[in-house]
Amino acid sequence: MATRRLVVGFWFLVVAVLPALTPIALPRSSSATQAADTASAAVVQPRFTSVLPETHGIRVIPGKTVVIPDASDVRGTRLQDGRLVLIGSMTGNHPYSVWSNDDGRTWKKGPRGPDDETVLDFGNGEILSIYPTTNRRPDGKFSLNQRRSLDNWKTITEEEGIVDTPRAVSIVGDDGKTQPGGLMLHHGIAQLKNGDLMATMYGTYAEDQQPAEGYPVSMKMRKTRTIVVFSSDRGRTWGRAITVAADQMLARGENPDFTVKRFALAPAVTQEGFGEAHLVRAPDGDLLCLMRSGGRLSFPEAPVFPTPLYAARSCDEGVSWLPPVQILDRGTSPIAATLGNKLMVAAYSRPNGWLAFSSDDGRTWRGVFQISTSDGNVNVLAVGTTTILALYYAHGHVTGTFLTVDRTERYHPSPSPCVDLHMFLHR
Repeated sequence: MATRRLVVGFWFLVVAVLPALTPIALPRSSSATQAADTASAAVVQPRFTSVLPETHGIRVIPGKTVVIPDASDVRGTRLQDGRLVLIGSMTGNHPYSVWSNDDGRTWKKGPRGPDDETVLDFGNGEILSIYPTTNRRPDGKFSLNQRRSLDNWKTITEEEGIVDTPRAVSIVGDDGKTQPGGLMLHHGIAQLKNGDLMATMYGTYAEDQQPAEGYPVSMKMRKTRTIVVFSSDRGRTWGRAITVAADQMLARGENPDFTVKRFALAPAVTQEGFGEAHLVRAPDGDLLCLMRSGGRLSFPEAPVFPTPLYAARSCDEGVSWLPPVQILDRGTSPIAATLGNKLMVAAYSRPNGWLAFSSDDGRTWRGVFQISTSDGNVNVLAVGTTTILALYYAHGHVTGTFLTVDRTERYHPSPSPCVDLHMFLHR
């Protein structure tokens, strides 16, 4: 396991406990079942050889495990009517998704659903699904391929979204290939209090020239930045780009207590810059942006070494962002969810797949444990006030484990760092 780095911003001890599941025997599907295009997931009770970490204020109780053999990816979403949808097949003559109407306990194949990297359910029957890559238009703006439904995905209209990010240039991905457009819209999206939308994008501006560490020089891969863009027309056009994180992070004073009033900026410790950002609203109302900074796997000449998972905080609906802080020792494609009991859960990977928990509005993360030995992505969906479905890869299949996450102490909103930090940054 790679050497872990000191996490800036709080004392942090990673407690890694590997839950060893018993081998799962998958049922053989009959030809009749295959012809009907349905498959019920096999449900087994996991047996843990180790106890989950004891975390002050948080109790995590494992539940059943569900194998979803028709799903090809852990990416998915929970719609506001309660349906869950995962990727089945996005290509071919008969693309499909895998659907659940009972919070993930059973699954069946169905029509292709909102299965792109970025999905938002407005709650009134309108659902937006956005493919991540952009393409340059003749007018200098960029286009997005997206699908929209106005009747809870009974009918779908394909449309072009327009992104105005004039400083964006094409990026080289971790596979060594140059992307056809500009920044990637991947995968964070949030509806703001005024009804507007905010989405995360990552890539490079012309001035971003720092080479990504560990990659062959011939790839010409540069470190990326994360920005947010805004839409006031329900995702049809995007603009007003604001940088969340580029090449700096927040350094701390000598006092490790969070109430310290002394701050400083430092060069960010990253392998690839900031990317694959996720947006989540914390219980106190702030918006958090969780970002990958390294840990790629797809190019054999580049070494796999994790760099920290970062979070930036906005107290004003994305207009400004505090400098990012290291919150965990690794993390690609992070996903986070806020539960009804005001606890937060984060899922991330590489190396392996992990979950972490926060009881203080995302300022500190603890109770870390390894849920998967795969380097594939991990997803987490809130399916109840205190229940999550963690999705990961095991035994060659997409697998989900239900976890009850209880708060064992009363919630107290943490003092906001925004006032003190803004005074420091703008003095």
